[in-house]
Amino acid sequence: MNHGLLNGLFIVSLTILFLALLLKKAKQPYFIAYIIAGIILGPEVFGVISNSPTINEIGELGVILLMFFIGAEINLPDFSKSFKKPLLGTLSQLLLSFAFMVITGQILNWSWQVIILLSFVISLSSSAIIFQYLSNTGQIKSKIGLLTSGVLIMQDILIVPMMLTLNFMAKGKLETIELARTVVGGLAILIFMHFAIRKKLIKIPFRQDLIRDHDLQVFLGFVLCFGMAQVSHWFGLSAALGALLAGILVGQDKSTQWLDHALVPFRVFFLAFFFLAVGLQLNLHFAYQNIGVISLITLAVMVINSLINAMIFKGMGSTWHDSIYAGALLSQIGEFSFVLVSAAASLGVIGDYSYQMTLAVITATMMITSVWIGIIQNFIYKLPKLSHN
Repeated sequence: MNHGLLNGLFIVSLTILFLALLLKKAKQPYFIAYIIAGIILGPEVFGVISNSPTINEIGELGVILLMFFIGAEINLPDFSKSFKKPLLGTLSQLLLSFAFMVITGQILNWSWQVIILLSFVISLSSSAIIFQYLSNTGQIKSKIGLLTSGVLIMQDILIVPMMLTLNFMAKGKLETIELARTVVGGLAILIFMHFAIRKKLIKIPFRQDLIRDHDLQVFLGFVLCFGMAQVSHWFGLSAALGALLAGILVGQDKSTQWLDHALVPFRVFFLAFFFLAVGLQLNLHFAYQNIGVISLITLAVMVINSLINAMIFKGMGSTWHDSIYAGALLSQIGEFSFVLVSAAASLGVIGDYSYQMTLAVITATMMITSVWIGIIQNFIYKLPKLSHN
């Protein structure tokens, strides 16, 4: 038995539990505890965890499971009726983010590669944080909750063309086979979505046996979630996108609703490791040396994202009250931006300084999200007329 592994798991669990209890008293979300635990236990502080690639892989499983749960909660017929608004809103957000980055990049003399990459990065909000927030506040099925969820899902889907763009910028071309496979995968998804809306796609066999057997429930969920994630990845698409589709597939059959309860502990465990990996990757020495620049950029990102999204939601017909609130919800930079930045660094699109700076800013925006939302809500309450316009 590897007692070092046991010791590591014990220390990680104890640290997260202690930090989570403190944050619970402060009414802050638990993901902050996971990030802080990663920083404390990482190689730059206590060095309890040194094999960060393994943690990263476990963390990726957390994102995949999260997307599976999101898919299971989507009411596809209702979502299809309002499909255009989230799509147009997300594309508008990307264009406005690009315009902002072009202006900033021209002033700071950035390359077009960096401008495009950072446009992608700031346009992606955190599904992990906001879906959990909306669920905890009971707003997940409200009008603004559904519209915000739609935008988040569209952002997650856009990670595919973003990754293709990064590869093109790095290599100067796209492999024909890679592009063809991605196009075929995209078409397959569109066909899948069409039939999912029009017909019941799935009838789980032996459903009565499954309902009575918790072990079979868990493994059926894993087969559907990870199986479709693997298929999606093979087509050159995001594995998380495949998991989202698996969740939609399951969500259309009422007899599979027990999967949500069966897999909740796994989602909590793996998602905790994702945020733990975020903390592990932070270079504390770099963050300390550049704390002023990081703070300034973080504040600028939160303000700009809030303004951009508030204008977009107002353009989609929301009240000013809901629009400003939605802007706050989508103000942070999300987990898929970590994927983009890591890919850009490995492809040589950005250097180590830009990588560490972006990593620090993404983490900072995540950690102050709940505080930022609280500030914006207090601002809204002081302007009651906005809620009626």
